[in-house]
Amino acid sequence: MAESIAAQSDPSNADDDLFDETSYTTSVESSITDYKYEHGRRYHAYQEGRYLLPNDEIEQNRLDLQYHAVRLVFGDKLFFAPVEMDLKRILDVGTGTGIWVEDMADAYPDVEIYGIDLSPIQPRWSAPNVKYQVDDVEQPWTYPSSHFDFIHTRIMLGSLRDWPNFFTQCIKHLRPGGYVECQELAVDARTDDNSFPENSALTKWCDIQQEAMWKIGMELKITGNMIKDQMVGAGFVDVVVKEFKTPIGQWPKDPKMRETGAFQLVAMLEGIGGLTMALWTRLLGWKKDDVEEELVKVRKEMQSKSVHSYWPTYAVYGRKPVEQDDES
Repeated sequence: MAESIAAQSDPSNADDDLFDETSYTTSVESSITDYKYEHGRRYHAYQEGRYLLPNDEIEQNRLDLQYHAVRLVFGDKLFFAPVEMDLKRILDVGTGTGIWVEDMADAYPDVEIYGIDLSPIQPRWSAPNVKYQVDDVEQPWTYPSSHFDFIHTRIMLGSLRDWPNFFTQCIKHLRPGGYVECQELAVDARTDDNSFPENSALTKWCDIQQEAMWKIGMELKITGNMIKDQMVGAGFVDVVVKEFKTPIGQWPKDPKMRETGAFQLVAMLEGIGGLTMALWTRLLGWKKDDVEEELVKVRKEMQSKSVHSYWPTYAVYGRKPVEQDDES
């Protein structure tokens, strides 16, 4: 093969030494968008298999619906960390459709905002202060040390295998005094009134999801204090845990929470197949038809107003010590 390539080069043509940016870019983009398909769903190509959820339009819609549900739970706040107003650079890890980045770009038009993800499913046209990159956050980071003022994640369960390493990278690439904030929704459906039916299909689904993720070393039934411990272990200080509940369905009496539950219910009804299929078939050996049969029961339970279920939801933020050396 090397010989064949060499034969194509003509030393008499000086242009052969020029880097063909168009050709290279096309090749890279082609490899990134050479998506994989399974059971009628589309999955990412870059670092294939690293992330087990789809990236198709159905999944993108689920992500955006879930985003709106969580934003309502958070009282329309984009973040809670007391970041300074002289922000220069923000990094959103696992940016998905880029919806948080776009909202931040509107709120902070003078701040450079980066969004990274394994899939290039973000808007092609964005604000001038936005930059999206296809990258794997669990590979070594190429950003300079102390580069960012704020690093943000939202619902990275099922994405990050090594949280301690992630927070170590965060503290290295944040400037002294900068913040990291993780907003997570635990896959651990609960009720406060014991309204789950006997042999609840939803709690069974959560248990099997966790069983599958344990196969690849991931924890879905997290708590805010578990995230806090990881942050503190990496060296963050002033770590704060805020706890919320994201309802599933329109059972809450409060109008705002009922709207929140409606968003979350539609997200789950439409997206639960993508959340489930690859995990159960690849990791646990389930048959496609058996998965779909089980999901019929889960959808039915989620739609019942007599079941007052919700997801425990957390916003956890911490600060890099001001006195910490930039090269830490």
